[in-house]
Amino acid sequence: MRNERLSILFNPSAGMGKALRKKGELEERLRQSGIPYDMTVTRSAENLRALTRQHAKRYGAIVGAGGDSTFHIIINEIMAAGADVNFGMIAVGSSNDIAKEFGVDSLEKACLALKNMRTKKIDLGGIYDGEEQVRCFLGQANIGVGVFVNQYVSQLAQRRPKSAERQTVAGIRGIIRAYRDKKIPLPLAVEFEASRVEGEYMAAVVSNVRYWATGKIINPNARPDDGKLDACLIRKCSFLRLARISSLANSGKHGKANEVDIFQSRSFEISSITPFIIQTDGEILRGSDHSLFRKATFRILPQALNIIC
Repeated sequence: MRNERLSILFNPSAGMGKALRKKGELEERLRQSGIPYDMTVTRSAENLRALTRQHAKRYGAIVGAGGDSTFHIIINEIMAAGADVNFGMIAVGSSNDIAKEFGVDSLEKACLALKNMRTKKIDLGGIYDGEEQVRCFLGQANIGVGVFVNQYVSQLAQRRPKSAERQTVAGIRGIIRAYRDKKIPLPLAVEFEASRVEGEYMAAVVSNVRYWATGKIINPNARPDDGKLDACLIRKCSFLRLARISSLANSGKHGKANEVDIFQSRSFEISSITPFIIQTDGEILRGSDHSLFRKATFRILPQALNIIC
């Protein structure tokens, strides 16, 4: 028989270590709301994976307390286990783009959702190397500049944690480095529902939700329950032009720029003559044999997850 209490898996390293400061406030709000729960503070990403697999057998609901990366790990373990488990989110990360999509991007909103326990089925995205599914994603998957910024900020966090906390400045430095090292643009060919585009691109962002890179509305029409994925493709441009497009994306108006194309489809196949890495909800992802991708397919997985919102 499954435990009717919530299993809350708390990632203390989320938000570059700031999450732990919110733990006391979170527990007080949970008590005030009368929410029955068991909380486990995780020790590492691998520990989070193992706990998710164990708790998927024992609990009817697993709640991640962390950021997008925490949620990403949990849903992939739930899907791999084939578990019929409700999934909830408590946003204590750096970006919280996924939680924002579902209206649970504060402790108050998250606790209200957990108290009401309303659930709905939502879509996920699936990333495939050939016919092998490599990963699921709840938020988005990136090729291009988003990957290099993520790598730069992660490396900076290890060397100078205080500098990495200034995310906007760190992100700009990551973009400049990507230009300097000639990592962008990338030659990409994108196929979807009998259509094809190709060229040199700064970024390709395949989304299940609207928000990306700390609140930018990268794919304004994306919805996690519409049976489709959305892709934003940004063509080759100067650093200043990319900065302008990024600024327009704060309100979702970048689609009017000549360098930007936005498409909807049940699947996208992206290939390149230059091997590439994918970043998905905080994870740097390689192909099924741990090599770089030359081709990857992104497919919608309709109504794949029960979410508490």
